[in-house]
Amino acid sequence: MNDFISAIDIGTTKICALTAAVVHDSLGNPALEIIGEGQALSRGIRRGVVVNVPEVTEAVSEAVEQCEAQADRIMTNAHVGIAGSHIATTNSRGVSAIDPQTGVTEADMQTALAAARTIALPEHQEIIHTVARSWTVDDQREILNPRGMSGYRLEVDAHVITGSSTAVTNLVQCIRTHDINVDGLVLEPLGSSRAVLRKDERRTGVALVDMGGGTTDIAVFLDDGLCHTEILDVGGHHLSNDIAVALHAPFETAEDLKLRYGSVLPERVADDEVVWAKVFGERSERSFSRRFVCQVLEARAVEILEMVGLRLEESGYLNRIPAGIVLTGGASQLNGFNDLGRQILNMPVRSGAPLPDIPIIALPRSLQSPSHATSVGLLLQALQEDAREVKKRFPVNPLTSADSERLGKTMRWFRNLLPG
Repeated sequence: MNDFISAIDIGTTKICALTAAVVHDSLGNPALEIIGEGQALSRGIRRGVVVNVPEVTEAVSEAVEQCEAQADRIMTNAHVGIAGSHIATTNSRGVSAIDPQTGVTEADMQTALAAARTIALPEHQEIIHTVARSWTVDDQREILNPRGMSGYRLEVDAHVITGSSTAVTNLVQCIRTHDINVDGLVLEPLGSSRAVLRKDERRTGVALVDMGGGTTDIAVFLDDGLCHTEILDVGGHHLSNDIAVALHAPFETAEDLKLRYGSVLPERVADDEVVWAKVFGERSERSFSRRFVCQVLEARAVEILEMVGLRLEESGYLNRIPAGIVLTGGASQLNGFNDLGRQILNMPVRSGAPLPDIPIIALPRSLQSPSHATSVGLLLQALQEDAREVKKRFPVNPLTSADSERLGKTMRWFRNLLPG
């Protein structure tokens, strides 16, 4: 296991880079201690997809340099989050023979997963993840972990996640420009789930709804396994844009109003509350009813929640998630979202911030909100991720740990020469 793990979350709103040291908790289990954090405003990303490589590369550079300076260490490898409407999913099965003398081995499980990946892909699509939903040994079904079991035939029911080859290549290019190897591409809701879902929720049945700036990602977990994923082409930026259109205001003004005064439950806002905003065509700010602004937000929030409910119903999981919905991501922090979700979906809804019992020692306060669930989850996924699929396509640069230490010393020496 590596001594250090890094993650880069490239979202529509922000880019976050993290580096953690691999340590052990009080019980001797592997854990993480975050030693570097960097953040930059996102540029060149639209609805989770790179649309301007130079702008994204520059923003990634800002976040990575901040992280490296705090960690006092060059970032050479990273797990990177991926999302966007180009993501597609399918379910597949794979089979492997079992040696009855040894029982099911890790190699047998990997062989079955590899067989599940041999599916016909649409042109210009490639596999990002292959996640085991359940296993079957001979006639015994719905096994969560078959390792060591006796039998003759191993079968896996797998959830295969694919993405656009072009989108993947452009994303990786923005990272590799900084001489950072991509150890793994992680579907963002899969990463977020590591940080915010409780074990009992994953076992019983739960839907994680990750509301980012450009997309809303849905991931359904049942019997502790990932069963279904969907990406909705709507997110927090649509809420801000609705305000901008309604008030004839710049997007930045609308975003500020949303963050400072926004609520998706306008009935909780007093009739006489007023907000001021700069609008197009006028020199001075204009006053608006805060309740009106919140009514605009409510309309879009209802639409998003209804879309989530419809997709869950169409997938057959709406009535199979007694633990309900866990809302995470920056857009989910708008006042009243949980209560509105309960009204619209008629099921339990809670906010998803990184849990206190995740294997990260002394998680910094700056990373404890739902808006950082993906970034934290990427680090946790890195402890589990088998990145061989990605490494085959994006081979590792021949940079040793000794090289990394030398680069770190050179970087610190160079910084000492700079003024200020």
